[in-house]
Amino acid sequence: ISFTPWGFASGLFWVPGGTAGIFAVRNAGLAVSQGLWSTLKIMIAFSWGIFVFEENVRSRMGASAAVSLMIIGLWGMSLSSAHSSDPKEESETETNELEEPLLQDGEQNGGLEEEDVVNSNHVESVVPSSAGSADVVFLGCIKVSRRKLGLACACFDGLWGGSILVPMHFAKKNTKGPSYVISFSIGATTVLIIGWFLRFAYNVLLTRSYTSATHQLPSLHLRCMWIPGGTAGLLWSIGNLSSIISVEYLGEGVGYSIVQAQMIVAGLWGVLWYREVGGWKQIIVWLLFSAITLSGILLLSYEHQRNHQ
Repeated sequence: ISFTPWGFASGLFWVPGGTAGIFAVRNAGLAVSQGLWSTLKIMIAFSWGIFVFEENVRSRMGASAAVSLMIIGLWGMSLSSAHSSDPKEESETETNELEEPLLQDGEQNGGLEEEDVVNSNHVESVVPSSAGSADVVFLGCIKVSRRKLGLACACFDGLWGGSILVPMHFAKKNTKGPSYVISFSIGATTVLIIGWFLRFAYNVLLTRSYTSATHQLPSLHLRCMWIPGGTAGLLWSIGNLSSIISVEYLGEGVGYSIVQAQMIVAGLWGVLWYREVGGWKQIIVWLLFSAITLSGILLLSYEHQRNHQ
């Protein structure tokens, strides 16, 4: 087993980006958020690979055209998936979901007595507006809509997370490819632990109580999440390993850009299983844009050339 500290750099890109992505999905929606960060990740990865690392392609013009097709296709799939057949009903549903408390009465203080929660209203810096609608949050003294904040987080995920595998290019040869998974995992775990520690320290600073600070940390919900969470983690790990191998053999510009076509698989789940895309017209539009994405993938694969050692 080989290790490289560059895995820590990948963790610095992945953990904050992934966290922002989750917030984006919860506040701006899955379809729009994933379409936004996927297109940005393609642009970032392609720029690193072609213009910085100068990876070989048959034609930069052809490769750029292929990436443009992928971006158009992914964004079109995102918009067609996000379209509601009944906008009024969708708006009412979203409002009801936002107004519903995250915890039931008696659970919001984590089982603490009222006097134990000191300044707990300051611990969550992003809170719903009590004076206005539930789709407005406060960042300190600044009022921002949840949707705009979610879209901003999706942009951050794409712009920051698009460089996840860039550090691997600077690692030694024996730590690249599948061997990089160990370094990546250790780096991501380290960054995550540091993030939890910083949040705990922030809570202690505000509440002046270690007990209150501990209860303010997010629950892991192990009893209900170990099966779906473990399954999701396993699937993501397999995909992440595949993306590392793809970047190793195809390069950052081609390999990581093609990986973003994962949205086609996610979209098919939405169409065939979850029935999220309603109506034949909407499904046909989604299929047309997925075909555009696939054509971009095929063209980008054609444009790839091996680097001559």
